[in-house]
Amino acid sequence: MDEIDKFKKIKEQSEKRWEHITLDSCYGFQIQEGSKWKEGLTDSQINSFEEEMGFSFSETLRNYYKVMNGLDKPGINVYGYSDVPFAYQPKFYSYPDDVGLIKEYINWIFDANNTNYDKLKEIGASRIFPIYGHRFMLLDTPGNPILSMHGDDIIYWSRDIFQLLDIDIFNKSGDRMKDADEIINKIEFWL
Repeated sequence: MDEIDKFKKIKEQSEKRWEHITLDSCYGFQIQEGSKWKEGLTDSQINSFEEEMGFSFSETLRNYYKVMNGLDKPGINVYGYSDVPFAYQPKFYSYPDDVGLIKEYINWIFDANNTNYDKLKEIGASRIFPIYGHRFMLLDTPGNPILSMHGDDIIYWSRDIFQLLDIDIFNKSGDRMKDADEIINKIEFWL
């Protein structure tokens, strides 16, 4: 099965899962019941997205956006059903709606780690791109592994976007650390 077909299958299965999902009484953003993926982007739209970001995407990221482009409902934080008003923000980022937020998150990670695109290029470290919450894809590392990046608190999360989606949509962590040592050795700067 090629990447496009894998993304289509995940899209179908996740929308079915979200049809009747109930919110947990926890803190943190959750997917709302009935959420659906927005229509994927055309090659022309992805080219515009890349141009606006100022860099090229990996083939896997392009394929992801061809099928899925964020959700039609924002994530919701119910704050444990306390007296705090609910908050809303995107869980999966879309184009063009979330370009400002995507750039803001990248810059936040850069600032927290005292780096920028020029420094990354100079030392051969991978560029980053947020996919879901604070899960970032490493664009220049083979396989495009995912890191959980919250400021300078950075940990390995998954070997690729497919494992990320299994973990964060379907709660299937499996053996997410199986290939971690091999991958971690390739991304020393970020970890």
